[in-house]
Amino acid sequence: MPAVLVERSAPPGNPAADLDRVRTDRAHGAALAVGHLAALGHRRVVAVLQEGPHAVPIGAGFQAAVRARGIDVDEGAPSVREHGDYDASVDYLVRAVRERGVTAALVHSDEDAIVLVPRLRAHGVRVPDDLALIAYGDEVAGLADVPLTAVAPPTRAVGELAAGLLLRRLAEQTAGRRPGPRQHIELLPELRIRASCGGRAPDDGS
Repeated sequence: MPAVLVERSAPPGNPAADLDRVRTDRAHGAALAVGHLAALGHRRVVAVLQEGPHAVPIGAGFQAAVRARGIDVDEGAPSVREHGDYDASVDYLVRAVRERGVTAALVHSDEDAIVLVPRLRAHGVRVPDDLALIAYGDEVAGLADVPLTAVAPPTRAVGELAAGLLLRRLAEQTAGRRPGPRQHIELLPELRIRASCGGRAPDDGS
C-alpha cells in the first residue's frame, strides 16, 4: 500500500526513508526569523523550542543563521515540554533580558508564545518594547493581544502535494505501471510580519 510521510522524515537506513515525503523546510524558517531580527538590529537572541520532532531542524536552522550573521546566542534556554509548562521558560527569559542583554527570541510554537507574552509582562518584560518575539507555526499568532510576527509553514500546500503524490502512486499501482522515483519534497515557509518585533532593537541607541 503506497504511503507518503507528511511533515515527518526518517534517517538514512531506516525503512521509512524510502517512502515519499512532503514537509516544510523548518530550518529555513528559523533562518528567516534570525534574518528579520538581525535587520532590526538585534545582536543577542535566544530560541525557546517545544520538545518534539520539529525542535531539531528549527534549532539547527537557528544556530546556523546566527553563526552566519555573527549574532550572539544566549545558551541554555529550557525546552517547553508540554502546554502549561512555562515557569522555567519565563524565569529564563526574564533573566536573559535583565541580566544578559537579550533583546529578541524565537519561540516554537505560537500557542506557547501567546501564553508567554502576558507572563513576561507580569514580570516587567514587555513585548516588543523589551523583547522582540517571533513565533513559529502561525496557527493562532495573529490572534494574540500583541499580534505575533510568525514563521508560517505552507501547511495547505504540503497537504495538497502529499495528497497528489499519494494519488499518483495509487494510480501507478492500479494500472500496473512501474512506479516513478521516490520523492522527498521540502517547501519553504514565509515570515508574516506583525507587531511583536516592534521597530528597531531596544538597545540600538537611536
